Amino acid sequence: MNTSFTACISLCSVLAISQFCLADAAKAPAPAAPARIEYLCPLKPDPPPVIDGDNREWELVPNTMPVQDKNVTWGRHNYKGEEDLSGSITLCYDQNYLYLLTEVVDDKLVVEDGKIFITDHIEFSFVPMFDATKQGLVDRKMSYILGFSPGNFENTGDPLLDIEASGTMVSPIGAPWDGLEVESSLTEEGYILEARIPWRIIGVKPSEVKRGATFAIDVHLSDSDNGPTQETLTSLNPVKWAGRRWENMLKLTLVGTDGKPLK
Repeated sequence: MNTSFTACISLCSVLAISQFCLADAAKAPAPAAPARIEYLCPLKPDPPPVIDGDNREWELVPNTMPVQDKNVTWGRHNYKGEEDLSGSITLCYDQNYLYLLTEVVDDKLVVEDGKIFITDHIEFSFVPMFDATKQGLVDRKMSYILGFSPGNFENTGDPLLDIEASGTMVSPIGAPWDGLEVESSLTEEGYILEARIPWRIIGVKPSEVKRGATFAIDVHLSDSDNGPTQETLTSLNPVKWAGRRWENMLKLTLVGTDGKPLK
């Protein structure tokens, strides 16, 4: 399956994103957050992962994070259990790219062209800095939000029916995402999605890609079983969704190939 990138987002997607923006801006008090979670992102030695929806070359990449029942942070009333939505997230990096592997359990795949954010998708939130003292909503002017769709795995030959894996940059509005690469594969329990994210499109300079560098991140699995509407959302930090808040973002620390803390 070839990667497909869509330059325009449909009106439905824009409306859905606007709803998320409103949710982000809500001034409801944030729930108490647990201790800040740190993800130790390992360096991937050559060869880098081939973005083809095959997870076998990730077998030796450490620090996979599970996504379980406890990670449901929004839409709990729609959630039917881990066969409905769960999985795992793995990240690694090299000098040029941040690599993402998501292995998703989803018993019903719902995908529509141009509607990434209101159908089954992966959402990637990133801030090119980390500050443990910050609290409250993350300023959208300094954060990057990307959406990934697995596609529908149809192979009819009709471009109107065959929806390929795709990725799009939602925030900042108008920011380029050239070089972003996405691919997926269907599994018995759901799907696998791989993404290669150039550091430069998420605001990280080459000089900043080094061991010990820290950033803020979250990765969300989103489920839609009954048509184009977001029903359930998970977060790596299992705290009830109250918008993208500094205190709920994970600390992403770049480490060596063993994935262990730096001494």
